[in-house]
Amino acid sequence: MVSYEDVKQKPKTLMAMTSLKASEFEELLVSFAAAWDEETGRNLTKGGRPPIIASMADRLLFILFYLKTYPLQEVIAHLFGMSQPQANFTIHLLSRVLNKTLDARGHKPARLTEEMLSRLEQETRQDLGIDGTERRINRPVNDLGQRIHYSGKKNATP
Repeated sequence: MVSYEDVKQKPKTLMAMTSLKASEFEELLVSFAAAWDEETGRNLTKGGRPPIIASMADRLLFILFYLKTYPLQEVIAHLFGMSQPQANFTIHLLSRVLNKTLDARGHKPARLTEEMLSRLEQETRQDLGIDGTERRINRPVNDLGQRIHYSGKKNATP
């Protein structure tokens, strides 16, 4: 079973699973725990079913790993020692908690056009933009045009 205690000893693995350093993860963990208490309102000392993922750090690791890699629910369930329906429930619950956490910290992604445009206006201008996508162009009919636009590839990328 995957746990934060094991992963925090391996900085490269933690970075690969969450895109965060250990210090960033632990800083986010404080806000995540507060959002968890607000969302669930559970007091674990009063009984009831034990949580599927016991520690708060493991819960944050679970949802960050899921959102970064998007594995099948069956796969993430196996990695974290639960069933697929439990993984589905946990993903939805922890997504709400993470959204509250990011909102409280002012890092929630903008979804509306006006919000996005206002955030982009606050960003500093960049001199260079790289478009890393390949786009097809219509093949010119004449020989010279074909030579100018030939990329060296024999076949299109599937």
